[in-house]
Amino acid sequence: MHLPKSWSEIDVFQFKEIRSLYTIEETFSREIEILATLADIPSDDLEDLDISEVGDMLKDITFINSEPSKFYKHVLGEWKFKPLSKLTVGEFIDLEYFFANDYIKHISHVASILYRKHSINEWGDLVFEPYKYSPFERAELFDEYGINEIYGIITEYLAFRTTFMEKYELLFQADESEEEEEAIKPANSQDAKAEQEHKSAIKWSWERLLYGLCNEDLTKFDQVTDMPLVLTFNMMAMKKELNI
Repeated sequence: MHLPKSWSEIDVFQFKEIRSLYTIEETFSREIEILATLADIPSDDLEDLDISEVGDMLKDITFINSEPSKFYKHVLGEWKFKPLSKLTVGEFIDLEYFFANDYIKHISHVASILYRKHSINEWGDLVFEPYKYSPFERAELFDEYGINEIYGIITEYLAFRTTFMEKYELLFQADESEEEEEAIKPANSQDAKAEQEHKSAIKWSWERLLYGLCNEDLTKFDQVTDMPLVLTFNMMAMKKELNI
């Protein structure tokens, strides 16, 4: 039975599968499932092993207790990493969705947004394909890449997100106050109604943002989602600061 010695031998699909196994509460069962996944064999083949044998094999895979490489490849075949400074509003909102709903589970979806087809236009400029596809349709294309090749996009985006949220803190304060009020238990039916309104505001916060940017004209939805993220938030921050 062959067991990998490092993350360099693990692809994205296996990585996601291994991480999902940590939800198994019973230690021995969890360890058996992890070993089976790494060896790419049915877990039934390992059920007759005793604890000492499992322990010896676990010593050979201690790398799984650490993170994969935080570096990443900027080019993967026909795909090129799109600089985060060039994100559009729509790309940012979709990335926020995947990061809010377990970015490890959705790392392939994240990769399908950040890695794009590209070309050089007639002026010699690098141009990325438009974001006119669903990340759910492309996610599987990135499952076969090595996890060390793309894992670093997670830490890259988290660092970008931290800086972005700090820069536009005033634009996100309303959402934070809504979350704080949500934690307060309602004293009566009127309070309960207010609490439900706060929950709805949080649930639909991105849609509400887009609706506002569209000036309530949904025919402009694609135009808004294709707008540069930084430029859009600069304008929003200016309007809020100047109260215009």
